[in-house]
Amino acid sequence: MDLTHLKFDSQGLIPAVIQDWRDGSLLMLAYMNRESIQLTLEKKSVHFWSRWRNRIWEKGETSGNKLILKDIFVDCDGDTILVKAEPLGPTCHTNEKTCFFMRLQEDGSVSGVKTADGFGGGILDKLYQTIEDRKAHPSAESYTSKLLQDGVDKVLKKVVEEAGEVALAAKGGKKEEIIYETADLLFHTLVALGFSGIKPEEVYKELANRFGTSGLKVKALATIDTNAKAKSNGKAEAKTIAPKKGKKK
Repeated sequence: MDLTHLKFDSQGLIPAVIQDWRDGSLLMLAYMNRESIQLTLEKKSVHFWSRWRNRIWEKGETSGNKLILKDIFVDCDGDTILVKAEPLGPTCHTNEKTCFFMRLQEDGSVSGVKTADGFGGGILDKLYQTIEDRKAHPSAESYTSKLLQDGVDKVLKKVVEEAGEVALAAKGGKKEEIIYETADLLFHTLVALGFSGIKPEEVYKELANRFGTSGLKVKALATIDTNAKAKSNGKAEAKTIAPKKGKKK
């Protein structure tokens, strides 16, 4: 395999930054050599060179928390690579989603609470964390807290209302209005997810599962599943109300 464009160090290693391809979260930093890169590309499972074990190791070879390769990028100097992968479980050995869950303070100290939500993948994750906080610690001055306290019907009414606003804005064709109304819709959709206890990561996973699959196929499979459930429920209901066989009393 020709890897001459990569600049390995004196030990034949190159740093590899691992990123969750679904939400952009930075998961870990490790080192690769030529052989581990080749194995990663061939097996589609991320391999590293362990400076501690002094051997190649496959991420998750003991824990099962593998990293499934999706793409690899090389930086402009050729001395660092970015690996986009799908994590099959927590990436960090501490059982955290990411190894980057501690914050360096201005005074040089490190602080932070070990939590899988400590490092969000983007603005949607940060918004969701705020929504969860408002849910756990209601504030009389918070619009989000009031909306959550008003109940599911109020939350869903806002989602439908904002979806309509997006449709009208798109119909009008004004870019600024479409962006503004879409932001409102995304926010209220996150509130609905928070009300139901569903994290954005679960939606990311569903989108990742659909990636590369025809939208028509996804819709067809969903229709089949819905029809199957309806048929099953119908049989159960019929069985419940069907008269029992036997002698009349």
